[in-house]
Amino acid sequence: MIIVGLLSLFIINMFYLTGLYDAIAKETTKSVLQCIEESDNEELQYRLNVISSLSDKSTQTISIEKSGNDFEADMVAFSRLIKEVRLKIHQSIDSLMPVNLPVLDSLIISNFKNKGISARLYCSEIIDLNTGNVTAFSRAATTAQMQTNFYLYEYDTENRYAYKIYTASMTGVVLKRMSGILATTFLTIVLLAYAFVYFIRTVVRQKTLEEMKRDFTNNMTHELNTPISVAYSAVDTLLNFKQGESREKSKQYLNICIEQLAHLRDLVEHILSMSMDKDRNIPINKVYIELKSLFTQIIGRQKLKTEKYIDTDIIVLPENLSVYADKTHFSNIINNLIDNAIKYSLAHVKIEIKAYFDEKNCIISIKDSGIGISKENQKHIFDRFYRVPHGNLHNVKGYGLGLFYVKTMIERHGGEITVKSAPNKGAEFIIKIPVK
Repeated sequence: MIIVGLLSLFIINMFYLTGLYDAIAKETTKSVLQCIEESDNEELQYRLNVISSLSDKSTQTISIEKSGNDFEADMVAFSRLIKEVRLKIHQSIDSLMPVNLPVLDSLIISNFKNKGISARLYCSEIIDLNTGNVTAFSRAATTAQMQTNFYLYEYDTENRYAYKIYTASMTGVVLKRMSGILATTFLTIVLLAYAFVYFIRTVVRQKTLEEMKRDFTNNMTHELNTPISVAYSAVDTLLNFKQGESREKSKQYLNICIEQLAHLRDLVEHILSMSMDKDRNIPINKVYIELKSLFTQIIGRQKLKTEKYIDTDIIVLPENLSVYADKTHFSNIINNLIDNAIKYSLAHVKIEIKAYFDEKNCIISIKDSGIGISKENQKHIFDRFYRVPHGNLHNVKGYGLGLFYVKTMIERHGGEITVKSAPNKGAEFIIKIPVK
C-alpha cells in the first residue's frame, strides 16, 4: 500500500509538473512575442529617426493618450484603433525604408535580457505568409539552428508579412523558472523515499530479530529439556523400578541427577550472563595469562568432550607469550571459538592456533577446516541470538549467544575480532588485544 501510495504521489507530481511546464512554456512564448513586438516598435522608431535625419524635415509625433474609460466595448474599439494606426504607420515606413533586421535582432536580445530570457537568438527573417517565401534575413542560419526553435510574429496582417525569429531551445529557460518547485518536489520525493527505505529496513530488522528470538527459544527449550528429561528419567527409575534398593544403583542414578542438574544450572547461568546488555559494566580483573598453556588446557578439555578426531597445531611466538586480560572471560572466549570450530567441522577436525604480537596488539588466530560461513551470514554472526541457518536441522546445539559474548568481552578488553571464511573452506577468527 505504501509503494502504491508513493507511486501514485510520484505520478500525480509528474502530471502536475508537466502541466506546470506547459503553462510556463506558454507564458515564455507569450513573453518572447511581447519582446518581438516591443522590438518591432523600437525598430520602427529607429527607422523613423533615420528617415527624419535624412530628409531634414521635422516629423510630427503622433501620440495617443489612453482614456480612463471603464466600458469594455470602448476599450476593445480603442485597442483595435491602435492596431490599425500602428499597421498604417508600419506600412508607410516600410515603403520608405525596409526593416533593418540586424537592428531588430539587437533590440530583441536586449528585451530578452530585460525579461530574464537567457536563450540565444540565432537570426531573424521576414516571411511572406501567402507564399511562404523568405523576403529578407539578418544573417544566414545553419540547418541545425533552423531546426531547433522559432517564433512567428505577424506584423503586417493586411499583406501577411511576419517575422520568423530563430532561437535556441527554451527548455532551459522554462526549467529555470520552475527551479523552485522542482527543487522542493525533488526534496519531498527524496525524503519520502528515504523514510520508506528506513521503514522497510526497520520492519525487516524487526522480522529478523523475531526469527532470531524464536530460534533462540526453540534451541534454549531443547537445551534445557535434555538435562530435565535425563534427571526425570533417573528419578523415575529410582522410584518406580526399585532401582533404589541397590545402594550402588541408587548412587549411580543420583549422580546422574546431580550431573544433569549441575548442567542445567550452568545453562541457566550461561543464558543469564549472555543476555546482559553490551553497555552494562562487566567486572574485568586483568592478569597476565600464558597463551600456550591456556590453549593446551582448552584443547585437552575439548578432546574429552567429543568423539571427533581433533588434530591441532599451536604456534605461539615467543613461546612464553602472555596476554593481559581477565582470566575467566578470556578463557571463555578461546573456549567458545575452539568449541565452535569442533561443532562446525566434520568427523576429522583440523584446528590451527597462532599467537604473536606486534607493537600495539597481541594477535590470536584460530582457524578450522569446517563448513565455513557465507559472506551474508558473516555480517550477523556476532549479533545476539543469531545462528547460521541450516534449515530445520538442529544437530549443532547452541542458542546464538556464544559469539555475541565473545565480541562483547573482547571489546570490553579494548580489542576487536574479525572473521575470514567461505562456504566449505573453514573459518578463521582473528583477535586483537592491546598489550599493557
